[in-house]
Amino acid sequence: MLNDDLQIKAVKAAKAALWPQAIEFNLAILETKPNDIATLNRLGVAYAQNRQIKEAKATFNRVLKIDRKNNLAIKNLLRLKQQQPQALNIDSSQIFVEEPGKTKFINLHRLAGKKVLESLSTGNICDLKVKKRYISVEVNQCYIGALPEDLSFRLTKLIKTGNQYQCYIKSNGHNRCCVYLKEIKRSKRNLGIQSFPLNNHQVSSGLNIKESYQEDVPFEVINLEHDDEKESKTSELAQASTVIT
Repeated sequence: MLNDDLQIKAVKAAKAALWPQAIEFNLAILETKPNDIATLNRLGVAYAQNRQIKEAKATFNRVLKIDRKNNLAIKNLLRLKQQQPQALNIDSSQIFVEEPGKTKFINLHRLAGKKVLESLSTGNICDLKVKKRYISVEVNQCYIGALPEDLSFRLTKLIKTGNQYQCYIKSNGHNRCCVYLKEIKRSKRNLGIQSFPLNNHQVSSGLNIKESYQEDVPFEVINLEHDDEKESKTSELAQASTVIT
């Protein structure tokens, strides 16, 4: 029962990006279950996200000594060698937990090219970048796609008033990409506001987006390729010009 409690705490810490705590809980599990592969993989990811790359590599190599064909450890070691800690795979069965109002599966719009999309893996950690007129989704500083217009608008206000979110790749293909969004912090200002309302009444209750935020983000979000925000990264502009709507 003790290990079960620690596992729950380890998973919750990872989902909240509390990497030092995740490391602590996983190490505690390994004291009684030193060869538990799931725990070792979680620990490796936690080390990597906490910028302890040497420890992360050693942990994934430890997995491979137990199971030399473990796909998760193999992929994560490869990404660490390529210096891509933000692209590590996470055990999706422990991450994609639905919580009404706090999580949502979203199909991205304005997608990057086929080569970029097919390079992704389920569980990749994404960064949400608030732009002037949309929220872009990136993996290892590479543009993947954009959140839909209405959701970009809503989350932009919530993020700028203190909310925090995590994003993971759920599924992908040459012309599609679905991500998992999770609210990990709700600010005092937004205490009564759900990030992902279940119905139209909840959308309008407590969050007067159109009136209170119109000066920063227009209600009608224009196409990415027509955005007047000039990016310094030419690669992102090139990818954005070939997106699929």
